[in-house]
Amino acid sequence: MASNITLSAGVRQNLLSLQGTADLMAKTQNRLATGKKVNSALDNPTNFFTSSALSSRAGDMSALLDNMTSGIKTLEAADNGLSSITKTVESMQSTLRQARQDKTFQTASYAAIPSTATIAGTEELSFSGG
Repeated sequence: MASNITLSAGVRQNLLSLQGTADLMAKTQNRLATGKKVNSALDNPTNFFTSSALSSRAGDMSALLDNMTSGIKTLEAADNGLSSITKTVESMQSTLRQARQDKTFQTASYAAIPSTATIAGTEELSFSGG
């Protein structure tokens, strides 16, 4: 049972206009869903390939930024370690200065005098003067 529908020129024009609007709405929904203005090379080849290249470059830059952040954190940890060592050495110097100012502090020097060799190539050391 085949039925032929006859449309007037005005109705046909309105129907084509509605189909075009539906196609544009579908494209807009796709752009909103993906966040991209051009989703395939069929939309606009120049913009599509430019967008692909820039997206790839942005990914590379993001990886470099992550590596730089990691390097900065490593340098900050090293700086904290060196600062801690510096503070410890300064504390030791302060303790030594304080000990030298104490009247009971005495300095003595010791000389290392090698004795006779017991095993070939080794020597025993003895200390004298303290």
